[in-house]
Amino acid sequence: MQFNTPTPGNPWPHDMVISVDDHPLSLNLLLFVRHAWSITPDVDIPALIPAPNPGASEMPVSASSEEWADRWHIAWERAWDWYNIQEPDRMKHPTQELMRQVLRPGQELHPLIPPLWTTEYDWDGLDSAAFNNWHNDLSPIPPSDAERRNLSDLIPAWESGLDTVIVLPYAGYFARRVTRRHLAVSAATRNDPATYGRALREAALS
Repeated sequence: MQFNTPTPGNPWPHDMVISVDDHPLSLNLLLFVRHAWSITPDVDIPALIPAPNPGASEMPVSASSEEWADRWHIAWERAWDWYNIQEPDRMKHPTQELMRQVLRPGQELHPLIPPLWTTEYDWDGLDSAAFNNWHNDLSPIPPSDAERRNLSDLIPAWESGLDTVIVLPYAGYFARRVTRRHLAVSAATRNDPATYGRALREAALS
C-alpha cells in the first residue's frame, strides 16, 4: 500500500509518499520456517500473533537440524540486507525474464526482487497451503488510516528519510529502523496510535 493523498483537515505534505508492506513475503516465509521446524531459538524474535499452523511441515532429513539452522540464519540476514539495496522507485517493476533469472538458486541480491527461501530450497519440508493460509489471513489487519492518524509523528520520520513501513506479525511493541528508508514494526504497534507514534518518534531520532 502507498499513502500520498491528503484529506480535509489533515495536512499531509503533497510530496510525502509512504509505502506500507503489511505482508512482507520474504520475512514471513522465514518466520514460518522457523516456527514450523522449531529451529534457531537463539534468535531474538518476538512471539508470532497469530502463531502459524505448520500443517504437514516437517524438517527435511536431507540435512541436519544444525545445517538447516545455519541456512536459515544466512537467509534471515539476506532478507534484511535486501532492504539496503531495494530500488527506491516504486514505478520500476521486474520483467518476466528478470524474474526467471533472479528466482534461481545462488543468485546475488537484486534491487527489484526480495530473496525467498523457496528460491534456494523450494517447498521441501513445508506445507505451502498452511503457509499461504497463515500469510494471507494474518490478523489483526493493520488499519489503512494508521499513518494519517499519526501524521504529526510521521512527518518528522519522513523528513529523516523514512518512506517504507514493514509490518510483521509480532506480539507486543516492536520497532526497528532497518535502513534510513525502512522502519519495521509489529502489527500490534501499528494498530495502536500511541505505540505507533512512539515508534515513529524514535525513528525520527535514529
